[in-house]
Formats: sequence, structure tokens, C-alpha cells
Amino acid sequence: MYRELKLREIEARGWVKKFLENQAKGLTGEMGKVGKPFVSAYWEGDKNLTVAEDENFLGGLNCADDAWTPFEQNGYWIDGMVRCGWLSGNAKLIKQAENKIYPAIQNADEDGYIGPAFLKDGMTWAHTVYFRALIAEYEATGDSSILEALKKHYLRVPLKERISSPSGARIIAVRDITEIEIALWIYGETADERFLQMSEEAYAVFNDIYSDDTSAPPEAKMRDLTVKGMLCNRKVNRNHGVTYHEICKLAAILHLYTGKEVYKKAAVNAFDKLYRDQMLIDGVNSSTEYLNGNYHSHAAHETCDISDFTWAVGYLFMITGDAKYGDWVENAVFNAGLGAVDDDFKGQQYFSCPNQVIADDTSNHAYFYRGEDWMSYAPKKFLSCCAGNVHRFMPNFAARSWMRSDDGLAAFVYAPTKVETEIDGRKIKIIEDTMYPFENIVRFRFFSESSVKFLLALRVPCWALHTSVTINGKEYPVQIENGFVNLKRDFANGDEVIISFEDRVEMIENARGISVKKGALLYALPVKEKCVVKGLRDQGNVAFPHYALYADSKWNFGIQERCLNAISFHDGSVGDEPWRQSENNLSITVSARELKGWKLQRVKNCLARTIPRGKGCPMRHEAQFTPKVKTFRDAEAGEESQIRLVPYGTTRLRIAIFPLIKNKESI
Repeated sequence: MYRELKLREIEARGWVKKFLENQAKGLTGEMGKVGKPFVSAYWEGDKNLTVAEDENFLGGLNCADDAWTPFEQNGYWIDGMVRCGWLSGNAKLIKQAENKIYPAIQNADEDGYIGPAFLKDGMTWAHTVYFRALIAEYEATGDSSILEALKKHYLRVPLKERISSPSGARIIAVRDITEIEIALWIYGETADERFLQMSEEAYAVFNDIYSDDTSAPPEAKMRDLTVKGMLCNRKVNRNHGVTYHEICKLAAILHLYTGKEVYKKAAVNAFDKLYRDQMLIDGVNSSTEYLNGNYHSHAAHETCDISDFTWAVGYLFMITGDAKYGDWVENAVFNAGLGAVDDDFKGQQYFSCPNQVIADDTSNHAYFYRGEDWMSYAPKKFLSCCAGNVHRFMPNFAARSWMRSDDGLAAFVYAPTKVETEIDGRKIKIIEDTMYPFENIVRFRFFSESSVKFLLALRVPCWALHTSVTINGKEYPVQIENGFVNLKRDFANGDEVIISFEDRVEMIENARGISVKKGALLYALPVKEKCVVKGLRDQGNVAFPHYALYADSKWNFGIQERCLNAISFHDGSVGDEPWRQSENNLSITVSARELKGWKLQRVKNCLARTIPRGKGCPMRHEAQFTPKVKTFRDAEAGEESQIRLVPYGTTRLRIAIFPLIKNKESI
């Protein structure tokens, strides 16, 4: 099994560091100057803090009794902020995050409780989110006061008692069990059996309560999240996406600390089902807000799902060592993640989608808040869980790019980083140089005072047609085990290992259309944007305007059946910031035909839900949506032309799922 390295052992370099620096200059460093609820002093030690009504929004549910939502949303932000700061060496960002960590633990109650007074006996989910930030700070600094504060907080009341008396709506109360993620981490740090025992006891109570759905309304059926439900394959899951990630991953964490096979089987099966039934072509499962399948091109996902899916899948790798989970994380980050934010990290979407040719105040085509601004990159008002959670996906990607095993290290996902750690009591440094995923070559240089023998496991992506390895310039015979090339040898100062992969352009059928991938990257038709500034967001910050994007070029192209192999890849340079379309010259040319009958869907008074599984009610305003993909006849298509596709993560408006134009003989 594998473990994370400490945050202080990893440093971002290259394009990852550039991206994190943009985060710091963008939303991650400036949220408090952009919009609510990130303006107020949540998690800053004020025990009697009250929550303003307009900062307590959770679509469709009444949370007025305990008002936990801004604490969850700020917790996400702080977690991403502290990791972003330490990985990129940004002292200002670190200080900003620490101002939301140390006052909270210094002002804990006498019995150890951390947080506002009104949440002491209420929802605990917001604490799980926030405590991950405390763990990050501890793993960056080693400050024992954080560990001691968390221990005292958890020892004050047995977790099983909190789980036995859920507060609030069933759909939210179910997340209280996520507190065992923190308790199990404490056990891993201290070997104090009390934390392992309280976690297993609480998990048993959780499984007992939520295995019975007989009296639960349709939107609150939670059996799928229990061990029995995770092991079952009878049906497609329809739970809330973030809830599914956060709770199903707990079985993996329990296996990590107990070794019990039932937990491992449950977690692996739960995420295999998610991948089978819900995965979109850009690497993240559908979820708007509930799991909504992957059978048509309007299927979309929350930005929260990008961060939470990749976080959960990291635990799956830790317990299995299966390389496929590295592929899953890379697909999600390089495609869905980068495709949900703008170049300067000043705007992010709540819902994002493989096909989106409009992003304004009415373009959300999901039934949940249909016709609203939930697919805008810069909404009028923050839709706050995703606005907080977006800060986590890239820092977590970088922090978990390396994993530790009992006998060495594994390169779980590839990114330019520096690792400084100890193996058998001897210090080593590894510098990883790469422009992956824009090139398929990764170089590792080793530095140590004396040679160190350990296992270096290098992941082979599932798409690799051929893999080659050299050690100090000499070819090394490649043997792949469980998706890894395992190098167990004495590594000396100055050694260099290079691994490279061969890929190909693939045409992949999905969502009633066709998509193009090469290696780890999904490619899309970039739509030229007309950006219209609509005004300022709620804090009036001119650097973060409220804007809309409209198509200013043709996008309505389909691909002919007979042209599926008429594709060519064009290599080219990428700059220091390769996720900016202006700096990235990689492209794929595809033969396509214009479809004049495939155009924006204009609607008025269509049904929209304000509760995820509730009844629809009329929107009462006009809206425009990206149209669904469907099959077209040959006679409906125009002349054949060449279109240029670019890496999906460099786009905001795009087409990544193309309609298929059927040849006459195949109709």
C-alpha cells in the first residue's frame, strides 16, 4: 500500500508552479475581495459569529437552522489556499491561509471544540472540509499544536454518538460520517487506537442507519453509500455526486488502516460503477447535482466533483497500487479541471460540460436551476461550494503526484516537481522535469550524498502503445507490472532516469457522438469568443468583472463516418504556461462538415428545478442553450472542410463531442 508524502517534501516546478502562481494572483488569493461568503471572517476564531442570510445559500435545501454552508465553502478555499501557498513557495498566500487556521485552534473551547458555537451540536461536515486545511498546514510545518488541537476536538464526544443523532436533512446529515477521514489521519500520525476504534464504531452505526431506505424520499435514499450498497451491482447509482465521492472513499481509507478486504472491495466496486455509468469524456462523472448518467451530450458536472473525485481516487490508488487511478486523475485534471476555469484563474464555472458554445447568465442547460448563470465563468453572484472547491484540484494533483510505499516511491501522476525526502534514514532529492502531458517524456534526476537502494515505480498510462526507459543514457529492458515499470536499484548522486511513451490519436464514441483524444489530452474545437462585460460582482472589484461569453466563429460541425480516420496531429511548441491557448501550438486537424440545422436552442418558460430531484417550475425568462448532439444524415451536411482541434483544457467555449454524419449506405 501507498501513502502520501508530507506537503513539505514536495515543491511545484515548471508549468504546475506557473499555474499555482496564477491561482494565487487570481481567485485563490483574492476571494475575499470578490464575493460572498468569502468576505466574512469564517474560521477565524470568532465563537459567536452569525451568518448573514445572503451567505447561507444551498440550492434547494433550507439550512437556516445551522447555517453551515459558508463554513464548508470557506473550508474548501482555505484547504486549497494553504496547499497552493506551500507548493509554490508563496509566503503571502501561506500567511493568508494561516490567519484562518491558528486563530480557530487558539480559540477552541475548553473541551477542545473548534469552530463557531452554533455548530457545536449541529452538522459536522463543514469541519471535515476545514480540518483538511489544518492537516495540510501540519504536514507543511510539523506544528504539533495543530495535531494536539485535532486530537482534543475528536476525543470530546464519541463519533458514534454524533452519527447516531443526525441533524438536518437526510441528504446532508449523511455526510457527518466523513469525520472519520480526519480521525483516521490522526490515528495514522499517533498510533492511538482510540481514533481507529471511534472510526470503525461510527462507520458501523452509519451503515446500520443508512442501509434502510424504506421511509426515505427518492432524493434521500442513501443505501448506495453503505458497504452493502457499494458492493451491489444491480442498478445505476443516482446519489448526489459530491456525497458519493466523499463517503464511498471512506471505505478505502478504512482499508488503508485496518487491512480489512471488505472495505477495499466495496470502495473499488463503488468507483468502478461510477466510472461505468457516469464518466464523461473529459474525465469526471456527471453530476448536476445528482449523478445523471453519460448517455447524452448535455451531461455535465459540478466543479466540486472535479476536486472531490480526484481526491477520492487518490485513496483508491493507495490501497490497490493500480495504475488506472493515475489515468483517472490525469484525465480529470488535464481536461475537466482546466476546462472549468479561465486562463488567469479569475473565473470558474459551477457546472461545466464537454460541449459549451455559450456561457452567460442563462446558459445553464441542466434541469437544476436551468436557464440561470451556473455555467457562466463569472456569475453575478458566487455559487459558493464550487467557488471554494475549485482551489483544491491542482494543488492536490501536485501534492499527490508522488506516493510512498514501504520500499520506495511511485510517480503516481506526472508533473514537474522537486521531491526531498528520506529513505532508510538517508536524504534524497529527485527533480522531475517534463512538459507532460504536452510531451510524453519525463526525466528524473537523483541527488544524494551516498547511493540509496529503493524501488522507483513509474506509471505507464493505459493509452501508451510503447514505453521505453533509459538509465544514465542506456536502454533499460521494460517490464510492466500492474501498470508500472519498477526500478529497484542503487540510485547514486547524478543518476538520470528517462521514461517515454508512444501514443496515437483516438476517435472515441460517447454521448451519441464522437470525440478525439491523444494520450492524456482530450481535444476540442475552440470557439472564438465574444466577451461581454456585464458589470462587477458583488464586491465591485474591477479586476474580477462579471462577464459573458458568446460564440464568434462557426462551431456547428459534424464528422462523417467515412472520415473517421482522416485526422492528423500537428506538433508544436508550448510556452511556460501551456494551458493558455495563445501559448499552446499543439493541434489535430479533422475532416468535418458544417451542420446548419445544429444550432443554439432558444427557449422560454421551460421547466427548471430549484430542488435537484424536485418538480420543475417555469423559468419565466428566455434562455439560450448549447444544443444536444444527435446523428445527422448525409444530406443535412455541407461541404467538407478541415477544422483544427486544440487541447480541451485551453478552451472555455468548445465542442468536444461531435455529431456523427451517417453515410447513405449506413442509414
